[in-house]
Amino acid sequence: MSASATAQPPTERSIRILEAACRVIVREGAHGLRMASVAAEAHVSKALVHYYFATRQELLRHAFAFSEQRWQAAIDAELAGVATGAARVERILLVSIEPALPFSEQRALGNEVWSSLRSDEELRPVVERSYRAWLDRVVGLIEEGRADGSVAAGVDATAAGWRLAAAADGLDSLLYLGLADREEAGRLMRGAIAHELRAG
Repeated sequence: MSASATAQPPTERSIRILEAACRVIVREGAHGLRMASVAAEAHVSKALVHYYFATRQELLRHAFAFSEQRWQAAIDAELAGVATGAARVERILLVSIEPALPFSEQRALGNEVWSSLRSDEELRPVVERSYRAWLDRVVGLIEEGRADGSVAAGVDATAAGWRLAAAADGLDSLLYLGLADREEAGRLMRGAIAHELRAG
């Protein structure tokens, strides 16, 4: 029943379960995701969780996709009204290392999901699609900047975008380990952006 249920538009109950699953993953790690824990967190029966999601792995995949959708909506809100492509590139990369909600929870959940890739082959393409979409978005914003003149015309959008995404990932790791604080990470990210968006 779960496969057909999850193929349908989300219901109030399935959204509650997914929200609960995301909280459990952030709090207890992907390894701590259990149907019973999610049921307790969502204040529903374990049977209802199984009605929508047959296995723990299925629930993990759907929770990650659900979290990604919400994160993209938050990014859209952050970029609304930002005037230039270059400014949008800066904003999207800075929020990727932002410790405030909802960005911090998405990073934490994403890190936990990455740790599960070895044991869940069906999860890998879900994560890969998400990361490729992230790369494409950064590259697309750089191309918008070249079009509006805020990014140097000679910048290779794909190469610059991939390097900046890698820089953001590295800074996220530094923040996670406590090797840099928010101010230092922001300074380093802005420096990398300025370096990449000017002609070589």
